[in-house]
Amino acid sequence: TKPRRRRRCRARAAPGPATMSRASRLSEFLVQRPLRSYPWARPKRRKPVPEIGRWNVVRGDSVVVVNGPHRGQRGVVQHVLRKQNRLIVEGVNVGDRMLYSKGDEDRVKTPTKAPRSIHYSNVNLVCPVTNLPTRVARRFLDDGTRVRVAVRSGAIIDKPAVLKERHRPAPPHAPGPLDADEAMVLEVTYDPEEDARRWRERVLDDQGMRVLYD
Repeated sequence: TKPRRRRRCRARAAPGPATMSRASRLSEFLVQRPLRSYPWARPKRRKPVPEIGRWNVVRGDSVVVVNGPHRGQRGVVQHVLRKQNRLIVEGVNVGDRMLYSKGDEDRVKTPTKAPRSIHYSNVNLVCPVTNLPTRVARRFLDDGTRVRVAVRSGAIIDKPAVLKERHRPAPPHAPGPLDADEAMVLEVTYDPEEDARRWRERVLDDQGMRVLYD
């Protein structure tokens, strides 16, 4: 008799491209080569903004634009963006900005004509004597106060008074149940003479030291 032939079991083939869904093929492809390995899919590398160690322009100063398309325009500095090395000057580089309208309870931004930021290096301070753009130097007075001095005329450029004001007014403080009364806080409860008298009345221990605690 002839030997009985064994039936060969064919192994089930792995699902190929024809049997896989589009999502499965994409996930398998991304496992083999991640999406960020492609140059067009990598996040853009932004250059770090160099820090300015000494700012000569502060909020409230009068400046003149000396470089760029807005050269010659003047205005007052409204905001100083130190992280971006940029300024927002009143009436300079005006354009559409998405801002909240005043009194809008829905908080919906609408396009509004407002000044946009310009770079710090494009402006110069206004000399208080010649009314022209000038560079700034730092000098010390006789009492040790450091001031800004206009290089063009040597005049002192004072800090604007608006710096003493807050950007946002402080909210009114209502006293709570745990707040102490002002008269109780200002009451003087320490008498040095009484404290010295009590110190002298303290009992001495075995080593001749006064007992601090009873």
